[in-house]
Amino acid sequence: MDSKMTKKIIGAFTAIILVAAVVLAVYFAMNKQAQKEAEENVLPTTEVGKILAKDLELKYPETPTEVLKLYWRINKCMYNDGVSDGDFEKLLKQLRLLYDDELLAEKENSFEAMLKNFKKDRESYQDSSRKISSAYNVQENKTISVKKLDGKDYATVITSILLKAKGEKNTKTYEKFMCRRDANGKWKILGWQQTNADEAAKAGVK
Repeated sequence: MDSKMTKKIIGAFTAIILVAAVVLAVYFAMNKQAQKEAEENVLPTTEVGKILAKDLELKYPETPTEVLKLYWRINKCMYNDGVSDGDFEKLLKQLRLLYDDELLAEKENSFEAMLKNFKKDRESYQDSSRKISSAYNVQENKTISVKKLDGKDYATVITSILLKAKGEKNTKTYEKFMCRRDANGKWKILGWQQTNADEAAKAGVK
């Protein structure tokens, strides 16, 4: 075999190796990216994880009832679960997205002030072994009447929560929330106050 033929064979063999190396490199890179995307797309399994995974800017609760259900889900996690300080702050940020801008504009409702008050309340719950039960009720949307005032839509929503404390009798608390539809059509919490069982019963809330 002459030297020219040998060089051609070696050259072709080298080219094949280089192509194979490139193909393998591309394959491993794509496989690594696919694994990374798969890991990022794993759905959270804990309630805290599910709430923190919600993008409320893109997918916000459509009705006042759904807003208040999410409100209590977040509160239950903040007060009941042994969440880290980091997740506690993230939960509060999610909760604040449910609040009307007018409510958030009040000085005592700055993020720092609310974080301090929520942590203080959480300590109180922990000291007394109190927990918010999963048995909370929210007025059904079909029973909620919307009223217009100064060109804006308002709705009141009644809820009840069951508080459990170790060694104590369970207590039920009733609260009436005022919600207002913002410029983007989202129902936001404007304020709330305690109510009673009779008013709650009239709204179909046990």
